[in-house]
Amino acid sequence: MTEYRVCVIGGWCGNRMVMVAEHLEGVLSNAGLPSRVTTHSVWDNYTRPPAADLILQLLPAFTQSETGCPVLTIKPMIVDIYHQETIERILNQVRADYPA
Repeated sequence: MTEYRVCVIGGWCGNRMVMVAEHLEGVLSNAGLPSRVTTHSVWDNYTRPPAADLILQLLPAFTQSETGCPVLTIKPMIVDIYHQETIERILNQVRADYPA
């Protein structure tokens, strides 16, 4: 099975960005969706994110046309890492795109 690549985009909220990425890696693994979740900070470094299958943004930074892959806003996870509606949106997107 191919690993699905997810990148969490954040800024000044660096610690939270890493916490969200680690949590989501566990959520995806528990759902049977082996994934590699990385982070990319745009704080003082507004470069394009690394190649990914899905971009998750804690703050608005990129559009789908800029990244070439789906982009979801996950801002509620800054406050609530277990925000169920956001997690469901992420799982639905990954399931729809997951390589067979």
